[in-house]
Amino acid sequence: MKAIAVKQLGTKPEQVEIAKPSLQPGQILVKMAAAGLNPVDWRIADGMLEGKLPHVFPLVIGTDGAGVIEAIADDVTGFSVNERVAGKFMFGMVGAGSYAQYAAIDQRAVLAKVPDEVSLTKAAAMPIAAGTALKLVEKLQLPAGATLLVVGATGGVGRFVIQLAKRQGLKVIATGGADAEAALRELGAEKVIDHHRAPVLQQVQQQYPQGIDGMIDLVSNAEAFSALLVILRKGGVALSTIWSAVPEQMQQQGLRGGNLEAQINADELEQLLQSVARGELQVPVERLVSIKQAPEMLAQSKAGGSRGKTVLNIDW
Repeated sequence: MKAIAVKQLGTKPEQVEIAKPSLQPGQILVKMAAAGLNPVDWRIADGMLEGKLPHVFPLVIGTDGAGVIEAIADDVTGFSVNERVAGKFMFGMVGAGSYAQYAAIDQRAVLAKVPDEVSLTKAAAMPIAAGTALKLVEKLQLPAGATLLVVGATGGVGRFVIQLAKRQGLKVIATGGADAEAALRELGAEKVIDHHRAPVLQQVQQQYPQGIDGMIDLVSNAEAFSALLVILRKGGVALSTIWSAVPEQMQQQGLRGGNLEAQINADELEQLLQSVARGELQVPVERLVSIKQAPEMLAQSKAGGSRGKTVLNIDW
């Protein structure tokens, strides 16, 4: 079968021809239809999990994916052949990812059935981005009517955060360029701050002189994250997904929160998919491109040049 892989950590991803996975006990074989591209994909290929989990080579890239079950091991329960599923294609080891024609996934992994109303393209965009957003909004523990600043709102996670926060009754302030304002407002942002026009800190201080209640920062480094904390009221909450928070400093400033590494389970993913099926949650896919373009798309993501959610159509 064809796949996008690296032959060594830190090398350039390329198309390879490898054996189709053979089913092991407890596994499900999925014929992949689409894979969601996430920054963690190239980070893993560069060695982020080296020494933490076993790696197999060629290391097939990709965590998020969706497809149709082709076969199940005899001891698998709860899933059937021909069911449409989406999930996180990494469990216990690295290298059997979703950027492939087929992937074998352990039944204990984060895997959920995809409702008929949801396309596999949209389902593939959800596990990491929507799951992270869900956990971030839960962690805020803010009451309805509270103000929330989302820094880096134009990415996949940010667009889900806006929607889920709005559902909780929060007033969302999103950062993004002028060209993204209409889309962010449509998702539920009350205000959009164009970070190209003036520093975010300056604009928020001008528009919210009394301070705000919460901040989810998806992009700022430690220095920038620290500088933004002054806009939070005492007792407020700030969360970083890229480990930019210094908890001791936040405690000194009377703030809650810190760094969040979000992990959702299969039931939570299924609930998010059901929300999409009911029309309660949008899945904004910025780009749908061929899996053959995966190396180029990963390079763009690594360089910081991609915006919104990219989904790879597995069309070999």
